[in-house]
Parts: sequence; structure tokens; C-alpha cells
Amino acid sequence: MIRSFANALALALLAISCSSAQGPRIEKIAPVINATLRQGENVIEPGDLVSVRLISEDSPGVGAVSTDPAFQLNQDITVQADGRASFIGLDDMPVAGLLPAVLDELLTQRYTGLLDEEPILSVVITQQVPRTVTVFGEVRLPGLVLVPPDGRLSLVDALGRAGGPTNNTAWLSNTLLIRWDPETEEKMAWKIDARRKHWDSDQAVILQPRDVVFVPNTNIDHIDIAIDNFVRRIIPLPNIFPAVN
Repeated sequence: MIRSFANALALALLAISCSSAQGPRIEKIAPVINATLRQGENVIEPGDLVSVRLISEDSPGVGAVSTDPAFQLNQDITVQADGRASFIGLDDMPVAGLLPAVLDELLTQRYTGLLDEEPILSVVITQQVPRTVTVFGEVRLPGLVLVPPDGRLSLVDALGRAGGPTNNTAWLSNTLLIRWDPETEEKMAWKIDARRKHWDSDQAVILQPRDVVFVPNTNIDHIDIAIDNFVRRIIPLPNIFPAVN
């Protein structure tokens, strides 16, 4: 998945390099982009504390936690920096980028082979690290930008928190936004005219955690270097649907 995401970004950047046409203005493209915002639970990130609880239908009360020793698989796991996590009785597995419901399905499949019956699990994020987007390219402070606690971060705000564009080389009219949706497993990309004269628009492009914003320079050079430095090394990209043995 990391490789496919990086390849998708490379293709998107190359597409920009092959065309001088600028993207739509912020107010024109904002409704289209905002319609793809993911609502509901967050995906799992490195550093998150994930709670796994095994529920037994045989225990007293609906949803009661089982007291059967065979079912003592309750655990609280901190996701490692590399996006992997270790669960009782299982090998390390990649979990960063998964929705809790997807991890629930994966653990259910794996534990079914270890137990006499299919387990009923509850997987939730009980503590989460701050969510971020990545802004790189022709900005003064490239890297991770924190998403506010209320979850609202506009494209213009993100550019500002990244120090703003470099005046001489930033090609703001071809700003690129890359978004990955864990529910549909789709990677989306938009070219946006984010020049300063559009920053006061009534319509704002709203970002969500894991979004990647790239401000190219006027020559679109060193694409491979940009991808290697900021995609493969910095951005905590998801590993979706690891193989189930």
C-alpha cells in the first residue's frame, strides 16, 4: 500500500509537470473536495492506544466481558512507530491506517483459528495521538501540520502553518492535494489554484488527517527526491488488509 500510494503521488506529480494548466480556484473545487470528507471514527495511527475486548454471549448480561480463562484476550496495545502492533497469541501485524472496525474483522479472523468458537470482539481507540496532515514542496516549513482538536483545518490554514509558500518558486496555481479514504480504499488527487488572491474565498477546502498537500515549484523538478523524502520516510502511510494466514 505504501508503494502504491507513492506511485499514485508520483503519477499525479508527473501529470502536473506535463501540463501548465492551473487548477480550479478554491471556491470552485471546495464543494467537490469537501464532499469526500470521511465522517465518523478515526483511522488508527502510530502512538494510538487501542483497546481490544473479547465479548462472550455466554456471560451474564448482554455484552458482558467473558470470565472464561480461554477467552482472556482483553488487551490494550500501543501502536508502534512503524505502524505495527503485537496482539496476544499473534504475530506483529500492520494496523496504522485501519479503521477500528476493519481491525476488529482481522482479529476476529485470526483468533477464530485459535479458539473453539468465533470470538465477538470490540476494538476502539481509547487514546489517540494528535492527527496531522503533511505539507511539503515550496513552503518554508515543510512537514507535518497538526489538525486542531475540533478537526477543522483548511487548505489555506495548513499552508500558513507550514510557513507559507516561498514567494519566488511556489507554483500555487498547481497546488496538489492527495487524499486516501480507508472506507472506499480509494486514493484521490486534485489540482487547486491556491494563489493568495483566492485565500479569502467564502468556500474553504477542508483537510482531513493523512491528507498530503504538495506545492510544486515552477519547474516541477526533483519529483523522485520529493516522494522519497516526504512520502516514504515521513508520512505514516497505511498498510491495508494485511494477509491473513
